[in-house]
Amino acid sequence: MNSEELFDAITQVRDGLVDEAAQAKPAKQSIHWLKTGAIAAAFTAVIGLGAGALTGAIPLLPVGLGPGGNAAGSGHDGGSSFMRYTGPVLPMTALEGGAGLTAERALTYDFSPWTPAWRSNQELAEEEVRLGAADYQEALESYNECYEEGGRYQYSLDLLVTDSYTLTNPTDGDKTAVLLYPFVSSFGNLPDYRPALTADGAALDTALHAGTYSGGFQGAIGADNQETGSLNLKDFDSWEGYRDLLDGGAYQAQALDGFPDLSGIPATVYKFTSAWGPERESGVTNPSIHAAFSLDYDKTTVLVYGFNGGCFDSETGTMDRSYSILEPGWADCDEPRYLIALGEPVQDWRVFATTSGAPEAKEDLEFGTQAGVTVERYDTDLDSALRAAAELMYGAQESQGNPQDFELYFGLMKLDMTACGPLSGSPAERYSGGDLESADFDYADRVFYLEVQVTIPAGGSVAVEARFRKAPSYDYYCAHTDNQGIYGYDMAVKAGTQLDFTAMSARAVNTERAAIVRQNYGFDWENGVDSVVLDPAEEHYYLEVRRIEAD
Repeated sequence: MNSEELFDAITQVRDGLVDEAAQAKPAKQSIHWLKTGAIAAAFTAVIGLGAGALTGAIPLLPVGLGPGGNAAGSGHDGGSSFMRYTGPVLPMTALEGGAGLTAERALTYDFSPWTPAWRSNQELAEEEVRLGAADYQEALESYNECYEEGGRYQYSLDLLVTDSYTLTNPTDGDKTAVLLYPFVSSFGNLPDYRPALTADGAALDTALHAGTYSGGFQGAIGADNQETGSLNLKDFDSWEGYRDLLDGGAYQAQALDGFPDLSGIPATVYKFTSAWGPERESGVTNPSIHAAFSLDYDKTTVLVYGFNGGCFDSETGTMDRSYSILEPGWADCDEPRYLIALGEPVQDWRVFATTSGAPEAKEDLEFGTQAGVTVERYDTDLDSALRAAAELMYGAQESQGNPQDFELYFGLMKLDMTACGPLSGSPAERYSGGDLESADFDYADRVFYLEVQVTIPAGGSVAVEARFRKAPSYDYYCAHTDNQGIYGYDMAVKAGTQLDFTAMSARAVNTERAAIVRQNYGFDWENGVDSVVLDPAEEHYYLEVRRIEAD
């Protein structure tokens, strides 16, 4: 989608969503203020607001309790559906040069993470430091107090997966193939679950591509519009979702197309800084800064960062966005807030302070407290405007010990905002308020692709391997389903692949702590059958197991 098409889309906000948001107004309040003096009603590039008004990321919770997850737990012939489904191991495909190649695939599940391993207090403290959660000495002292033995045993329910492909070139000329290895993950989980690729044992440099959020949306659990609503995420609960997603190649093509370029879309930015209010000892409650204005909801889109309140009224064409004034020393108290207007300019701009949320009336108010803020208005492009907010959001990720590639973070933000968010023209209700912090791009599941180039000599073969950790699919313990305590791991055979598989096999190792509950692989660990030959014509293989506790 080019910038002109995006501009047309983001200035066509659905009235229905705005109307729904408008219904959630605060109750009318009787507000009595003491006048403290007149304020100049001048608005230039910077506004100073005094005492008055100026004109101017353990598993996700189930849906209904938090983002992600589904009310699953049922079974079917192809295995169980899960409330938290982490996706199948997907097959490698060839983007270019795959014609004429044959492929044999061998999958290995390694259950060694299921066996508890001793970790010293020093190791645990060092991990806390890597996560940015604590000072090493403080963390070590805490662990020494909790674990007097000097450490503890830990285990994981992840598996170590090796997905191997022997690519054979039966022709009399060398063939260079561009390969794509797809995998399901979220941005936040990439450090732990991104595969490492090798060719004949040598590490390969890979280019990373990302698709949009892979799932869909639903209403709140139990609501009349649960199936048709879009207030909550609705992740896939079984492999068929990914099969259908990758069918036809459109999803892959979008991922390879890169991230949207929003630099051609004009934006007006209002940057709020240096907000100040009354001392805590004054007894004033919830001092807040407000930006109120009029707009045509069909022709103007408003995005905000750092605002925690809002009042929307599409019938009168008005909007009020607000945020609480934090005391000096509080986290984020010095962080700027952004209001970004796209499309037609907003009108009747006013900035003012209150101590009781968003007042119903906004004219001729008398103020009884001192408050202030500096507002800078400037024109720029949407890409630059979003980047400023994204850098602040990314900084929070880094402070939580999850440093990654900022350009990838920013790209995913733009990708999902244009696919299903406030820049899509028909945003999910979840994002209709335009709050950038409400975006789920950092932890929503999607399919990533690793791109590599491999040359297969004439009449020869190359072994390409993907090694990675794979988290289990499961049902939440609080749901009390038949799948409680069962963990699922599965593989898709054909989904989205252009390779011709002539043989396929699977094996499982270090299975002492795992007991099979359901499967279609054909394993029989109790009788020594840990390697099986698979049928390449089968679409899907699944393994569902329960952990065996030590005696």
